[in-house]
Amino acid sequence: MKKLLLLIILVILFAGCSSNAESLDGYYFETNGLKIAMGDVASDFLVKTGTPMDQYSAPSCAFDGDDTVYDFGSYQITTYLSKGGEIFTGVYLLDDRFSTKEGIKIGSKLSDMLSTYGDEYQENYGAYTYSLGLTDLSFVVIDDVITSISYLHKVE
Repeated sequence: MKKLLLLIILVILFAGCSSNAESLDGYYFETNGLKIAMGDVASDFLVKTGTPMDQYSAPSCAFDGDDTVYDFGSYQITTYLSKGGEIFTGVYLLDDRFSTKEGIKIGSKLSDMLSTYGDEYQENYGAYTYSLGLTDLSFVVIDDVITSISYLHKVE
């Protein structure tokens, strides 16, 4: 379990601190009919979802200042204060209760991910990252099984 957590942290550090600016078109996470797209303003989502199980701030690796993490149990959302409002900078799926809108979830096979998303990925230490718009969609794979899924905002 410690190896898995270390691998997830490494993926977040490498992908979340990358530098690339594009349009807001890209991968997004959806829950309860609400879409979370990286770079979008978070206030509407945060009002509609209610109180998270936990909330804390931590130094940002991509921006000056802190990121805020909202823990909803099966997923976490990370935001950053930009121009007076919070924007989405990350979504981390924590168990198999949620999937990508394309149907891939923790526990899915590597072959399912590849048949769904194709071979236009960057692979780094078992992390397969697909880029579209302002979003890096990253899957950590151990023994051909997806163990982590993250949506990460590309930053300038």
